[in-house]
Amino acid sequence: MIPHYFSLTDEEKLRFIAEQGAGTLVTARPDGAIDATFLPFVIRDQEILLHMARFNGHWKAIHSPQPAAIVMTGPHHYVSARDYLPDGAAGASTWDYTQVTIHGTITVHDDSTWVKTAALELAGQWDPEHGMDDTYVDRSAKAIIGLSMTIDRIDGQAKLSQNKLPEERAQIVSRLQGLPDARAHALAEDIAQAPSRARRTPYNG
Repeated sequence: MIPHYFSLTDEEKLRFIAEQGAGTLVTARPDGAIDATFLPFVIRDQEILLHMARFNGHWKAIHSPQPAAIVMTGPHHYVSARDYLPDGAAGASTWDYTQVTIHGTITVHDDSTWVKTAALELAGQWDPEHGMDDTYVDRSAKAIIGLSMTIDRIDGQAKLSQNKLPEERAQIVSRLQGLPDARAHALAEDIAQAPSRARRTPYNG
């Protein structure tokens, strides 16, 4: 069970998914081996549309339809216990992150018309003025495979030091901002924006 201070609402999960626009598709083979491919996607109602290169063996291992998951991760980084106040409780360093996972059933679409439509929808979502003509799209569609996945369940949590005191959170953000690491800076921004839900009493002596 996810601690309440790290849980995400349904609205927050959907917003995170829309902002990511891509994730790692994970499926299992009959022998238990795992395939994972990072792919962009489009959400259409309660369905996710994806495509991958035909030469990628991942799609060939999918026994369509079958269970699958798409995993998305936001900025993440080490968080030092040195930034926790000495309130008498033992402190341990940790790792802050945001992760959302979509669970559903994946289906392969080896059909050029379906693939062309899905690819154009993806391009139109991110680049409405992409300018690709029909000849180019028709040629490209032959080199990719389409996939659709139902959205049966969405799990997600944002472990962004919400259980720490405001003073601790300020120190964590400051330390991350001082690192020569763009990922640390992005996580610092996420932590600063996350709600503080600490229940401890600040140390005063």
